[in-house]
Amino acid sequence: MKNPDGPLLIVHRVHAHEDFNRTAQILLLLLNEAQRQHPDKNRCLRLEIDGHRNSKGGFDDDMLELQSKFMMEFLIQFLTSAEFPAGKIQNPNPQINEIPPSLDLIKIDRPPTAGSDAFKPNPRF
Repeated sequence: MKNPDGPLLIVHRVHAHEDFNRTAQILLLLLNEAQRQHPDKNRCLRLEIDGHRNSKGGFDDDMLELQSKFMMEFLIQFLTSAEFPAGKIQNPNPQINEIPPSLDLIKIDRPPTAGSDAFKPNPRF
């Protein structure tokens, strides 16, 4: 941190083996640790992503959702700004300093189609 009066810069590189859930949890842990070590200091996040490309060269579904939904619609409220491969965003409001300690995430895939295993009765129930 070169400027003690400036914002705290948090940098995370998403590795190719990390999925959406793992990355979201890591980011939340980083924000909580930053808040613990530097209470209420403005936070900026720089996110870098390794791999996670689809056949057309764009980001895979996990990293697209992480950047478009998770970052822009949820995580930005705990930051003053964020920079990631899809762009840069500023929080138009004061950052929130009460960061949830964890997230209960579930992965929701596309709805099952008729004839798929998802429509077969589960013998465990």
